[in-house]
Amino acid sequence: MNQRISAACQQTVGLLEQFCRDQDNELTLLAKRLAALFAEGGHLLIAGNGVLQPVAQQLASQFAFRLSFDRPVLPAICLGSDMILNNRMLAAEEYEQHLVRHYRAIASEQHMLLLYNDGSDARALKSLCDEVVENEQGIALISYDCLKDPLKNVDIDICLNLSTDSIPRQLEISQFVGHILCELVEAELFGR
Repeated sequence: MNQRISAACQQTVGLLEQFCRDQDNELTLLAKRLAALFAEGGHLLIAGNGVLQPVAQQLASQFAFRLSFDRPVLPAICLGSDMILNNRMLAAEEYEQHLVRHYRAIASEQHMLLLYNDGSDARALKSLCDEVVENEQGIALISYDCLKDPLKNVDIDICLNLSTDSIPRQLEISQFVGHILCELVEAELFGR
């Protein structure tokens, strides 16, 4: 086997095992909170930065559509997925506020914010967090490193630690986390 492939597989498996061992309680707690939120008619708002924005979009679609069986919609929206708004805000040199603008446009009264932070510039996420905290809504964070994250001083309810600054491993683990989170919420709500 190619050495590079073997090393990547070993590293990914090791990080996944570490995540499952260390983050089991936090992931279960987050799934229960999301299931309760959906059961009460609330919304999940998801945002990511850098390379994790597409992972945030994928997770929102899994909740809104389905993961592996037909079920009712679980209302999840990925903030920052409006490309026209993003481009207009960038052109106006107000890109740091693009997530806040999208958040305000949705105007959900009961929601939880789930953030994906890859360790790159988190100013837009920080502005969004300030707004969400002001509205007294919950925030969960999936981070490259919960202790080093620029958002660590924000009022975060749950932080899931990916434990790596490797971009490829962050992508792999954060997708895994999203799939498992969706499975846990589905099981909680639909018994499957």
